[in-house]
Amino acid sequence: MRLSLSKVCKALSAGLSALLGAGLVSACSNDGKVAGGTEAESTFALQVQLADGSPAPKARIRMLPGDFLSDGEISAEWMESDADGFVEMAAEPGAYAVEVRNVRDSRASGAVLKFTLDSNDSRIDTVRLGELSSIEGFVFLGSEAPVIRVVGLDRFVVPDSSGHFVIDSLPAGIFDIHVADAAEKNSATLSFVPGDTLYVDCTDPESEIKVFKNREPVASKYPGKDWSEHDALLAQMEGYAVGTLGAAGITDTLGNISRAEGEICIVTTTDDYLIVEDTTDVDSAGNAKTSAVIAPGSLRDCAYREGPTWILFEKSGTYNLQSPLRLKNDKTFDGRGRDVRFAGMGILTETSSNLIFENITFTAPAITVLDTSSRRALSIHNRSHHVWVDHCTFEEYPLVELDVKRGSHNVTISWSRFENAQTGVLFGLSGDIIKDTAQSLTVHHSYFAGLSRDGVLSHGGVLHAYSNFFDGVELSGVVCSDSARCLVESNVFNNEMAVTLYRWYNEDGSPVDSTVGFVAMKDNLFTAGGKPVDGDALGYKPDYDYNVDFADADNAWIIRTDSGAQ
Repeated sequence: MRLSLSKVCKALSAGLSALLGAGLVSACSNDGKVAGGTEAESTFALQVQLADGSPAPKARIRMLPGDFLSDGEISAEWMESDADGFVEMAAEPGAYAVEVRNVRDSRASGAVLKFTLDSNDSRIDTVRLGELSSIEGFVFLGSEAPVIRVVGLDRFVVPDSSGHFVIDSLPAGIFDIHVADAAEKNSATLSFVPGDTLYVDCTDPESEIKVFKNREPVASKYPGKDWSEHDALLAQMEGYAVGTLGAAGITDTLGNISRAEGEICIVTTTDDYLIVEDTTDVDSAGNAKTSAVIAPGSLRDCAYREGPTWILFEKSGTYNLQSPLRLKNDKTFDGRGRDVRFAGMGILTETSSNLIFENITFTAPAITVLDTSSRRALSIHNRSHHVWVDHCTFEEYPLVELDVKRGSHNVTISWSRFENAQTGVLFGLSGDIIKDTAQSLTVHHSYFAGLSRDGVLSHGGVLHAYSNFFDGVELSGVVCSDSARCLVESNVFNNEMAVTLYRWYNEDGSPVDSTVGFVAMKDNLFTAGGKPVDGDALGYKPDYDYNVDFADADNAWIIRTDSGAQ
């Protein structure tokens, strides 16, 4: 469910003090006063209870004006409940918010109570503590630096450079969230429930504030041995990888892929190699000779089978590769219905074709140094072709998480996540090493975040990137260099530099023309100061059908939540 609050951003841009739209409250001032400041004080008594209804002694309580907006400094002190969970406070008539906090057995809980005191009022209330939660969101206010506050509570947060913010340690309930620029010239206030996610995009005056209800991830179902489930998977394929059959096909000596009946291999152990003793070969000290053999039922055992193989996993787990896994043709690695994690030395293809990686998390590399010896999670090399990477998560790799290079082509990356690295996808080698015009890559509906350099770094070949979300990538969302031809459409760029065209720049900042790429951009959304690059990619257009989603907050949210292993 989504609540759209229309025209609020337009009001922000115009600096209106009266905000429009159903479900909005007008922004409140924070002058430290409450209604009836000269009238006689009223009293408020509160009993704090634990979740089971028993009294909560020594709970911490603080009462603030109901329209309080934190500026980072506060004079109101916390009070403490007595042995029976009671506390009594005196206050002038007006609206208040009382926040209650408690820690018991190292577990924190809390509650918020909102009420109004009338003149000469004596009010008694009970509040029951509950689990803590958080509010998360993204605020795109163009060049402004937004501030997020919870009305009535001492909560003040500035989003990071990507616009992302989290307000944690909130109890269950409905809160008014105040969004404003630092100078409080433009602001909006809306009701919000912990666990929801807020998108505010005011880079476009016609855009809307949207609140997305968080949902439980829909886990993929284990396909069993039903080949119709394999066919259903193939039906979802788009981009250059179309024609890939994985375990349902076979590659001939010319590289052509045709239908074939594959076998099913179920991975039953997380072991990779086993150390075995040869009791027929014993030295003078009585020590038997040992050797490493591939563990029966292991990932490596299934991957090294001859012929088309549909690789399924009996159980969730981390499959640690003690040496690089070098693949043959015609394999489907299908982690649906399981939490399957590949760790260690990574996967390599060399002149391999007809491969599918579905619902896999690549994590915990064996080599973590920041140099070229660092293994990629998945390397598609040496004229490999027809490779589909779908709903995979790449994390924790130091340099590049996935690379496609040395003539590899007809590759699609879809609905995948790339985080915690320098670069998500490396496409091709720099032009001074090799000039490659044959390589081709589609990247769509994928999420790039927490990358210290680029989302997709392309050198040569053709790249089609559509309906992706580049969220706070520090340098460029897409680099299109070394004569690469790139079509970049309907992406959301939440970083300053959406696309870079040159690999090298001179000391004076001028580009090195020999490293230029050629890009065509259309229908992208820029939420952090990015802008389109003019060009036509030398006429490049993909020769396949595909489905593009409109670049807006809705699609960004869907990509962020639905990409990666499910």
